[in-house]
Amino acid sequence: MSASGYALVSWSSRSVERVDAFAGLADRPAPNAPGTTTFLLVGSDGRAGMSGADRRRLHVGSAASVTGRRADTMLLVHVSARRGRVEVVSLPRDSYVTIPAHVSTDGTSVPERRNKLNAAYAFGGPPLAVATVERTTGVHVDHYLEVDFLGFVRLVDAVGGVDVCTPVPMRDRKAGLRLPSGTSHVDGETGLAFVRARSVDARADLGRVERQQQFLAAMAQRVMSSDVLLDPRALVRFLEAALSAVRADPGLSESRLIELGTDLRHISGGDIRFRTVPVANPSFRAGAAGAVALWDRPAATEMFAAMRTDVPPAPVRTPAHRRPTVPTAQVRVQVYNGDGTRGLGTSASAELAHRGFEIAGPAQDWRRTGLSRTTIRYDSRYTESVKTLAAAVPGSRLVAVDGLGRTLQVVLGSSFGGTRAVRVRAPSATSSLSGVEGQRTAAAQPCA
Repeated sequence: MSASGYALVSWSSRSVERVDAFAGLADRPAPNAPGTTTFLLVGSDGRAGMSGADRRRLHVGSAASVTGRRADTMLLVHVSARRGRVEVVSLPRDSYVTIPAHVSTDGTSVPERRNKLNAAYAFGGPPLAVATVERTTGVHVDHYLEVDFLGFVRLVDAVGGVDVCTPVPMRDRKAGLRLPSGTSHVDGETGLAFVRARSVDARADLGRVERQQQFLAAMAQRVMSSDVLLDPRALVRFLEAALSAVRADPGLSESRLIELGTDLRHISGGDIRFRTVPVANPSFRAGAAGAVALWDRPAATEMFAAMRTDVPPAPVRTPAHRRPTVPTAQVRVQVYNGDGTRGLGTSASAELAHRGFEIAGPAQDWRRTGLSRTTIRYDSRYTESVKTLAAAVPGSRLVAVDGLGRTLQVVLGSSFGGTRAVRVRAPSATSSLSGVEGQRTAAAQPCA
């Protein structure tokens, strides 16, 4: 018997905790394209089975201060019909959505209302979370999976930890996070702090989403590595941890999970793609709901329509002559905060410095705030340099300003979603596929 076969036999003898996530749901979207499977994966703040020592060690509050479960993370995971592609779309917890009418836990009828996405789980548990996601995206959810804090820690520890990368040191006392810049190998305890930290990034929820995607990509790489797949003991440890970690809907049987895992055994890291719902305004003030994220509705609608019909994200063709040819070390940058979010300029400057850019000076406030789109201002004599900077700050609008000199200006708007590594190449006469904007794969190297 193969190593994977041995592990699957051992795994199939276990049982999964069940939760009826589809109880009472009506007016659901039509099923997605035939042969596809779509999961709603929820990371909850459930503390079941945790001792007081566990809660203190993981910095997740006391039992008295937190009751019940809340949704800390929501992801739509779509497996293509041919099993050659997996798409993971992050749904920011602060997304401003319509929560359908429902009956509360005390039996009171509650009309539909606008609130943050994670409030759906708090108000009505998994069924209301599923109903809200389906209504907001139009995507039919086939199965439900939920992982709590302790389950997450066990999963990470079961694969021996993963590598994460951060361009600047990260400190979050509340989350218990302390990481140096660069690559760190983290265990489950530190990994939980890494994906939960909120005060280390001026982008708040969107910054957390990016770190969560990086971590999940690293986890996927680790699970698919020969260290796990070809080692029966390691694979059994992981599968046993997975079973003890998750809650699933009754329709997702152990045999169905094994069948799906077998179908995906030949998938590579590059076939697992992580994206985030396009956001038009990450910090809209919505009255009692507080600061919320407003989706870019046209772009989000297009994204979810492609998921429903099992169409892969369209690659973006980038002409070779527009690729960066100037090294980052030769590009001088001054950052301005035009969004108004405290600390955003400093954070962006640190990221660009990590990418190798020359930083002209400390970040400054722009002449006005509330800008939506990030702008790069440049002297028209430096058209090659601006290509390098634009590649590092995707989605920016370019504005030529004669007489500006060699220092390029980045004026941050609410659209700023972080920086990317830049690969400088010599110009070529041909064009090629550069991938999909706003997307990472499980094969990506975060510190590249």
